[in-house]
Amino acid sequence: MAVRDNRLRAMAIGVPVSARLAVVYTIAAGIAGAAGALMAQTTGFASLDVFALERSADVMLMLVIGGVGWLYGGVVGAVVFKLMHDVISNITPQYWTFWMGLFLVVLVMVGRERLFKPWTWMGRS
Repeated sequence: MAVRDNRLRAMAIGVPVSARLAVVYTIAAGIAGAAGALMAQTTGFASLDVFALERSADVMLMLVIGGVGWLYGGVVGAVVFKLMHDVISNITPQYWTFWMGLFLVVLVMVGRERLFKPWTWMGRS
């Protein structure tokens, strides 16, 4: 936590920051490698489409929808994103990205807490 919060302070009190960061990045790379291996195993092939911009954008949208500040935000965001994608693409297959973008603009401008309370949109609180 010290390295995450204030790297310079952690170095000043004697925490080996470089070693800790190397360990953390090694563990993260190992987990990412295991996830990639499992995905290649389940899909039967590995292609460069995995690194496409759309996939990264979808992950970012899931995090924005679910909320970054709490533990299950990514899971909730993924569920909501996929449900919205399925419902909207069944209604308008060509323009589902427009409606998803409009939802995200409203979400960012209004806020997650006030999204389902339209009577609070115009007032300041």
